[in-house]
Amino acid sequence: MRRLLFLLPLLLAPAARATTQSANPVEVFANGKRAGVYSQPLVVLNISQVFPVASLPATCTNGAIVWAANGRTPTEAAGAGTGVTAVCKSNIWYSMLSNLAVTQ
Repeated sequence: MRRLLFLLPLLLAPAARATTQSANPVEVFANGKRAGVYSQPLVVLNISQVFPVASLPATCTNGAIVWAANGRTPTEAAGAGTGVTAVCKSNIWYSMLSNLAVTQ
């Protein structure tokens, strides 16, 4: 009987461990490190301006961020853009997704 009582925790432990591991929340990782902590905070951008690509300002301040409403991601066909976040560098709007000039 003592042997059975000794082995019982060893038999139940793997199932209990698997249950607790699956219940743990998913953590956000960025650059191979845990994000959302003091050393690597999560950043939320507040984009207050929305423009169609054709209406993006010709002159802009470096670092300005806008939403290009019909800008294309690298996988979208010409004229079928669903929108991208754009950042200004030297009066050219670049997609933050692909780092290429924003196109329709």
